Amino acid sequence: MKLKIEELYAMAMEGPRTEEFETTKSKKAFRHFVEFMCDEQDIQHNVSLSVTYLLDKLNNNISPIKHSSIQHDYIMPLRGCITELIERNIERGHSSHEENKIIGMELINAGFSNPDIHFVFESIYNEPGRDWGWYTENPEKAGHIIENMRQKALNRYSKDKLIQMKVCEGNCSCV
Repeated sequence: MKLKIEELYAMAMEGPRTEEFETTKSKKAFRHFVEFMCDEQDIQHNVSLSVTYLLDKLNNNISPIKHSSIQHDYIMPLRGCITELIERNIERGHSSHEENKIIGMELINAGFSNPDIHFVFESIYNEPGRDWGWYTENPEKAGHIIENMRQKALNRYSKDKLIQMKVCEGNCSCV
C-alpha cells in the first residue's frame, strides 16, 4: 500500500516474486470467518460463545465422523483440594452455588463427560436433577449451567482464587 501505481505495475511486469511478505494474523478476522461458516451451516452463534466451541460445532455439523473436541487439547487433572471439596459436599448432601461453579469448571477442564458430571452432582444432592442447571434427569444431557460453561470455554479457578475462597489452603499442592 506504500508503493506508487507505477512501482506496482513494474513489479507485476517483472514476473513471479521471490521475496516473502510478512502476514498479519487477526483474531477478529478469524472470528468473523468462523461466524460466516456458522451462518453457512445454520449454526446458532453469539458473541459469548468461544471460537473453539463454534469450531467443534462446525466440525460436528460438516462431517458425520466424530472429531475430537478442540477444547480437550488442554485437559488438566482434577486437583486434590477440589476432590476434597466434592467429598465434603457429598457428606453434607449440599453444595453452594459458588462451590458448584468451582466443581463444574474443574470437571469440565479435567475432561469429564456429561454422565460423569451428572454422577458427581447427583451424588452431592442425592435427588433427581430437575431444572437447577447442574445436572438433568438424563445423565447424557448436561444441565444448562454446565452447557454454558462448556460453550464459553471457561477455565478452572486459579489457585489464588481457591485460596481466597477458602477451598484451598496455602500449603496445598495444587497448581
